[in-house]
Amino acid sequence: MSGKIEEEISKLDFSEYKRIELSKLTKENIGQKIRTFGWVTNVRSQSSITFIDLYAHYKTVKCVYPKKMHLTMCTSMTIYGTVAENFGKKDAYEFEIQVEKVEIYNDAIAPSFPLNEESSVNAILTNAHLALRTKKRQLFLKARGYLLKIIRDFYFAKEYTEITPPTMVQTQVEGGSTLFKLDYYGEDAYLTQSSQLYLETVVPVSHRAYCIMPSYRAEKSRTRRHLSEYTHVEAELADIDFSELMSSIESLISYSMEKFYEGMKDDILSLYPKFEFHKIPKTPFKKIKYSEAIDFLNSKGYKKEDGTDFEIGDDIPDAAERYIVEAIGDGCPVFLTNFLVEQKPFYMRKDKGNKDWTESVDLLFPGIGEILGGSMRQDIYEDLIEGFKREDINIDPYYWYLDMARFGPCKHGGYGLGFERFLMGLMRYENVDEATLYPRKVSRCQP
Repeated sequence: MSGKIEEEISKLDFSEYKRIELSKLTKENIGQKIRTFGWVTNVRSQSSITFIDLYAHYKTVKCVYPKKMHLTMCTSMTIYGTVAENFGKKDAYEFEIQVEKVEIYNDAIAPSFPLNEESSVNAILTNAHLALRTKKRQLFLKARGYLLKIIRDFYFAKEYTEITPPTMVQTQVEGGSTLFKLDYYGEDAYLTQSSQLYLETVVPVSHRAYCIMPSYRAEKSRTRRHLSEYTHVEAELADIDFSELMSSIESLISYSMEKFYEGMKDDILSLYPKFEFHKIPKTPFKKIKYSEAIDFLNSKGYKKEDGTDFEIGDDIPDAAERYIVEAIGDGCPVFLTNFLVEQKPFYMRKDKGNKDWTESVDLLFPGIGEILGGSMRQDIYEDLIEGFKREDINIDPYYWYLDMARFGPCKHGGYGLGFERFLMGLMRYENVDEATLYPRKVSRCQP
């Protein structure tokens, strides 16, 4: 910096510079003297000039400092300068800040950033707290928050009541083998697999209820779509039938997809110019019964891993689920319905036409497979007791749940949506880790 420029800057009264959040700066501020705070995302020097990309609240602004300066990514600073037209012809910035003063927070230059485009998945997960500073993870964070808002907006407009059930419980919902056990003041307790049972206690009062809470599954699965802790969007509705339950799911998914892509389109395309947006599904969604799906897979020559045909009673793996969606969904989600009683938990209502089957449904999403599971709930006391016996479950901890079938039961149903899987599908992520803030899975409980 020349002595003349330093002399001119030394005469400036920086107390007069208007404080504006970086994310609020626009072309309307051109000509104004401002001060703003942010984090360095990129820095490059040319002759005696330093070009700084400063980031805050999902926005990056180019700053031009008339002095060569050593900076590193993630260094936090306040800059004082004048908003000006962008004279760079090779970048997309609408304006720039001609910097007159820099204050590095705590005078601390950040260490060398440990991640780059070639970093391994393990390195990225180990440094998940720093990976958030990259453009891909910044987009993820914004997308995640926006999708949560959309889902809550949907439920609010439909007059659902949001509740926050306990996550430390003494009951199971999806089988004892996937429970995380803990010592609760000398008693056995577990991290919840689902908040469904508690939601069911609310619907006689609120008619419709939902929660967005963590659920836990101690499954030692190492697939691209499994987590040990995930965000569970669950809802229960009173006085409905099976068809109406599926209609409510269709409304949630179609609304969420449409609003998400409307609001996030520009952000997504700015980072992924060739991104292929999913079609917004029209209602009703296509449906296929479990028994029909078994026949369909066999008719297409789709085999199990051991090379044999599928049989009634077999679980349909995720690859086969994706095949079904691709084959009959025309790029849209598909309902897989009516599973066997033996395949589903005690709380699922039996099909009135055939007691061997349940009024149950999974939603299969293109490229992912199952992202949602739901059913009509069992409301007959004797049938609930039968279900507990079938699964060899001690009914004592469920006294309060059994009361729901005794004190004014009603026809009701609900579902649970794996939020990270839904986001994974919308953003076309290859692995659910990409749709998760801090993944918790086998061999991963940090940071």
